[in-house]
Amino acid sequence: MPERALQTYARLWEFETWLRRMVYVELRAKAGDEWAGSLGTNKKAFNADKELKHMPTPEMNALSYSPLSQLASLIQMNWECFEPYFPPQTLWEAKLSEISQIRHRIAHFRLGHPDDYDRLRQFLRDVDQGFWTFCTSYNDSWPPLPHSSDAVANHFIDLHPLPWSQIETGEWIQVGNVNREPVIGVTVNRLRRPWVDRPPEDGAPGYLYDIELRANDRLFDYPTVLENTEGLHAQLCHLGLEAFEQSIRLTLPAVLGSGRVIEVVEQFIKSATYGVRRGRNPITPKAQALADEWPEYVLGPHDALMYLGPGMNGRFFKA
Repeated sequence: MPERALQTYARLWEFETWLRRMVYVELRAKAGDEWAGSLGTNKKAFNADKELKHMPTPEMNALSYSPLSQLASLIQMNWECFEPYFPPQTLWEAKLSEISQIRHRIAHFRLGHPDDYDRLRQFLRDVDQGFWTFCTSYNDSWPPLPHSSDAVANHFIDLHPLPWSQIETGEWIQVGNVNREPVIGVTVNRLRRPWVDRPPEDGAPGYLYDIELRANDRLFDYPTVLENTEGLHAQLCHLGLEAFEQSIRLTLPAVLGSGRVIEVVEQFIKSATYGVRRGRNPITPKAQALADEWPEYVLGPHDALMYLGPGMNGRFFKA
């Protein structure tokens, strides 16, 4: 196999995988459960794949069965959600059209032009910072203060391990003793997507709730928790597993409304409680391997969306 064909394919796989993830997050933040309303045409591809019972795959996201042209169309129709990440729209569409041709050449086993790989690498360099911003912004959450200003945070305040308090200078600090009485502690934070510049309101698009469930002096049996809560997963944007099995991260679109978010989190906690075990040694040491067995919405500790934060510097695609 020609080396440049292999390199080109690998770069395209990397780019399209992350483009799908970006589109998913931004559309979930914008439209909640209605995010995939325009992707009904992908049911045929989805059903054809799932009929192959002898060779199952974990992918369930509608975007995993969407061609690049459909991704481009979704971005065009919702450009305001992607403008912070990409070059000006006309330039982005021209570059993506060129990359699409390179993709077709590789997908149909043509050798392509000698400069295709260099063009693709330059394109990745052009959008590198945008993907970095997307990924790091997913770990840039902050607590709603005071907690009473947010219905979700206020509802779970009795389960907060160490609530924030305002001191005489007006600053907010965490002080006191950690509340270890609940079996599962709950910390509620917010995530703002970069395309939003308005304050958060109940049910407003562009925000996600970033909620940590922590097992107090216990561990989560991740396989049991995932199985017990599977019926709630469609309401989540992502479910994150931590390496030491002490916590679970839930992100939910704020556009669902505080009432629905509270309902989902309460049901999740109730079901997850049956998956809490006493002990100090992780039950499933390979949390990332477990996450890889589940659909795309389950993130393992090695996933960049779980650890790459805004205080870090670097390059995304390393092209």
